[in-house]
Parts: sequence; structure tokens; C-alpha cells
Amino acid sequence: MKPVLLIHHAANRDHGQPSGSLPALGACLQAGARAVELDITRLADGQFALLHGPSLEEKTTGRGPVAAVSSVQVAALEHTRDGKPTGVAVGLLPQAIDLLQRHPGEVELQLDLKPDAYSSDEILRGLLASLQPVRERVRVTSPSDWALRRLLALDPGLALGFDPMLYLEIDLGEERPPSVPPFRRGAYGYWDDHPLASRRWGAASDYLAARAEALWAQAPAGAIWYIRAGLLAQALDEGFDWIGYLHDRGSDVDAWTLDASQPERVALARRLAAAGVDRITTNTAPALSQVLDAATVY
Repeated sequence: MKPVLLIHHAANRDHGQPSGSLPALGACLQAGARAVELDITRLADGQFALLHGPSLEEKTTGRGPVAAVSSVQVAALEHTRDGKPTGVAVGLLPQAIDLLQRHPGEVELQLDLKPDAYSSDEILRGLLASLQPVRERVRVTSPSDWALRRLLALDPGLALGFDPMLYLEIDLGEERPPSVPPFRRGAYGYWDDHPLASRRWGAASDYLAARAEALWAQAPAGAIWYIRAGLLAQALDEGFDWIGYLHDRGSDVDAWTLDASQPERVALARRLAAAGVDRITTNTAPALSQVLDAATVY
């Protein structure tokens, strides 16, 4: 079985720092992490904060939409944990880039661009300019295929990653946010706004293959695919091997987010590793590496 690369989700690595923060990134880099993921969300002045978004209340001492405040305003806020201030300031993308520069090595910094605000070419050019000092060590990922296609046009050599979660999603057994697509639960049980999901016209495996083909057409060329682990597993249960489909087309696949603290998630990680997944996003990389049967790199 080939090695699986474990991605440190939100720069988590048993260090006690707020997830997604600059100290968390620093701790991962200091520990020699091979791949670290951070969320970035656009601000009102065109800069990017190290936040999941879209609301400041989610994990900071601020209030209101992330996209409505400036970088100066965000830098004055603190990360929170369980609703309480941590004393750790919210970071900005240039600070993360500077931190990465001071830690040379093989680490890949995955910047997950949130789709909470539309980014024009002007904004994306600014993002690319800020990445130049570490461009070869950065991968920009996003559910926003439109932003990824523009980034590819502006910088054909930039490493990218696509998450199809806005187009195809499993039923998680919880109420979905009314503003986040897909908005409809289709005939095959998946959340999917595509006309192919409006009625059952054949086997679920054929439906999934058709949807994978459509998604492939809109994804940027050469991107790694970041797919919810449960969605990959459910597709396998339906008879469609999405991992194999993407491998046949030359793309690697990441499964997110699987932690060693949950036995059922460990079992799922083992199953997807056996199915050939290339990467696994996790909050517990060292612990998950110890319990996986497959060789791992973290």
C-alpha cells in the first residue's frame, strides 16, 4: 500500500494553540510537519485573514461578517475557544507567508480560500503577489471553482486543489445552513442542485459517474481533489470508485476530515487508504499515523 500524506487541518498538531492561528502554524512548522492547511477569508480591503468565516463571532472576539472589516480591524481581534478570548491575535496572510519563509523545508502550506465573498481578478492578483516569496511551497484550494479557474489563468503554474462540496454533498443528518449550496436533496439521497438529481433515471453508480464527469469538466486542470471522506465512502458503497476515477485522469485525492479520537473515523481512514486515497486531512496527524495500517507521512 502506498504512503498516505496526512494534512494538519487548521494547523492542529496537539500543541494547544488556537486552530488556524499563527502560533499553531509555527508549532506545526517547528515540529517538521509536511503539509499544513489554513483557511483564508477575504477582508473588506482586499487582504486575507486566517479565518474560516463568514462570521467573526464564529471563533474571534469580533462581531459581524468577516468580509466587512479591514485587516487593521481584524488584527486587533483575538481567537476564542469555547467563546472565551485566548490572548492570541488573529493572523493575516502576509504573517503566515513570513513565518513559512523562516522555516525552509519540504512543507506544503495549503491555503483554503473560502467562498464567502467574490474575489475579482484584482483581488486574486493581489493574492498571487503576496504568495510569490513562497509560491513553490503553497497550494491554494477552494470550493470556488470559478476562483480557481481565474487563478490558473493568472498563474498557470500555481498548485491548486478543488473541493466539490458546493455541488454534491451527502446527508449529514443535520440542518443545512440555508445560504450554502447545494439547496436541494435529490432523488438519490445526495444534496445536489443538478438536473440529474431531480429524479431516479438509473443506478446510483451511473448517476455518480455522470456527476463526477460534470464536476471534472468545471474543475481546474491539474488540481488535487479534496472530498469529504463520508462522500467518498458512500460513493464506494453505491458502486462508484471516485478515487479510481480521478486517478485515471491524473489527479490525487484527499479525504477530509478524519481524526484518531473517533474509532469509526479511523476505520474509514483505513478503508479509504486501502482504496488508494493519496492524502487525509486530520486534526490528529501523529495519533492517526500510529493507528493506520498504511504507511503515512505527516
